[in-house]
Amino acid sequence: MKSIKTKLIVYFSVLCVFSSIALGFISIERAVESLTKEAEKALHALAVEAARITESRIETQKKTLEMIAMQEDIQSMDWTVQQPILADLIEETNFLAIGVVQPDGTAYFPDGTTSQLGDRVHVQKAFNGEANVSDLLISRVTNELVLMYAAPIKRDGEVVGALVGRRDGNALSAITDDANYGDTGYAYMINSKGVLVAHPDKDRVLNQWNPLEEAKEDDTLKSVATLFETMLKEKTGVAQYTFEGSELYAGYAPVDGTDFIIVITINKDEVLSEIPVLQRNIILLAAAILLFSIVIIYIIGHSITKPVIGVVKHSEKIASLDITQDVD
Repeated sequence: MKSIKTKLIVYFSVLCVFSSIALGFISIERAVESLTKEAEKALHALAVEAARITESRIETQKKTLEMIAMQEDIQSMDWTVQQPILADLIEETNFLAIGVVQPDGTAYFPDGTTSQLGDRVHVQKAFNGEANVSDLLISRVTNELVLMYAAPIKRDGEVVGALVGRRDGNALSAITDDANYGDTGYAYMINSKGVLVAHPDKDRVLNQWNPLEEAKEDDTLKSVATLFETMLKEKTGVAQYTFEGSELYAGYAPVDGTDFIIVITINKDEVLSEIPVLQRNIILLAAAILLFSIVIIYIIGHSITKPVIGVVKHSEKIASLDITQDVD
């Protein structure tokens, strides 16, 4: 009869173990899903905010050029008058150089250099009356990677020239460097062609790294290329991808007024870093529940088997025709 108690303990213990495993598995799955959703929402919100900040800083630079272009001496389009003014303003702004583009496309800079910029998109937009920022490009003056701003110079309501301001090619990276998430998260920016225009790794920016092109020869970049294709198509959202052996989450949003898309990314391991702690807690809780259950089952088993054992003893006496004692 002692085996009844043992079986009760074993069977119910197994039931408790499997129940705990099932509940633990479901809890972990729900936790992973919840953490992932929260991380994706946070990444997208950060990307949107970073895009707004980027837009604001770019707009500030454009407004600076527009205000300079509104000065009467600049509107005169007399280079002998414009040159000393622009030379002084360079020290007061964040531009490396400021120049004036004549209607024939010739750009004049205070240091005496000239360049033909009539075919540049940002200059053409300025002559059409639109202040704008260029993509990253190789300067025809310095042969370095630069970011160009341009604003129209108007006189009596007519565009008579364009004012251009040159910034370092890492200007956008300086903006994204301020945006991060957690310990492993960082921000970067791409243009409408999928080329990096801002990234913590400045060499990728200077080399104008484009995974869409490199993935054609490097299969390890297919996940990144797929992400870039999705971002260029959807403009805003969240996604998962792999890069250099790491699984990553990304939130992205467009920078209004430009062709840029800013991305906030973080390592999946950091997002799910609390899962191992949750697993340990579930295991400890399951073990405590199992021990408690064994004690309860032992008590219940004892209360069940004790009267059964008594019945067996009386049955044995009756079977041997011993009716000398009363039976309850």
